[in-house]
Amino acid sequence: MSIQIIDSHSVETLQCLRHCYKFLNEGWQRARREQIPDQGFEERLRESCVVGLPKWRISQPWELQLGSNLETSSGTNHEIDLVVEQANLMAIVEAKNRTPDLPTKNDVIVFFAKILDYLTCNPIVLLQDVCAVFVSAYGFERSGLAACLGLGIHPVAPSLRPLPILIQSARLMRSEVEKGCAIGSNAQQQIADFCANVNRMSSILEPTWFNSRYGFQSETTIVSKAVGGLDTIAMSEQFRELNGQCSQLLSEVKNASASITR
Repeated sequence: MSIQIIDSHSVETLQCLRHCYKFLNEGWQRARREQIPDQGFEERLRESCVVGLPKWRISQPWELQLGSNLETSSGTNHEIDLVVEQANLMAIVEAKNRTPDLPTKNDVIVFFAKILDYLTCNPIVLLQDVCAVFVSAYGFERSGLAACLGLGIHPVAPSLRPLPILIQSARLMRSEVEKGCAIGSNAQQQIADFCANVNRMSSILEPTWFNSRYGFQSETTIVSKAVGGLDTIAMSEQFRELNGQCSQLLSEVKNASASITR
């Protein structure tokens, strides 16, 4: 299984996304609920970051300046649900716990526009990795997931892993097979196909990430690279399929090898 999986994301990005995914799929299930519209979802996520990412800087509740006293090009500060930072990474997180209305393309585009409003006024932010994350407790409406993929925003939902976690899972499964994990030839072929499809998705999405699409030119100027021609609706269906395959294959490999972790 010689496929070399492409991934430009930093270790810090993977760490942040893994934390968000684990919180949603494990921690939130046991978390204390509040009698407010989002049941305390945003605040529980923030609290989990304080505990689970102890060396990171975590923004305060109802933060209006991207966690760093930054202004916007519009002159209007926007509430950002959560900003978590390390030396080389700023992760900007939208947290939604809303049912029965799932996040749509409009929710995602508003989140994207908020980030751009800050970046165009503060190009220096682009000297570090910028990771945009949309965490939804009930999943995404089709157009919402498609918009995330097209705009370089990592979607996190129940059993919906963002791409860097899919990539890590593919590498783990490939490693187990290469070490002689006792699974059948059919499962081995499925893993090979999964790795190839994750690689393809990674190549397609590479130009969409914030640090691929936007760059620092000067203290007053950012550069923007055009990205178009993506069939994001079809990609959203493929992305869901990859996540379903990931869950199934991880379970098979885990049953065959005690050394793999999700």
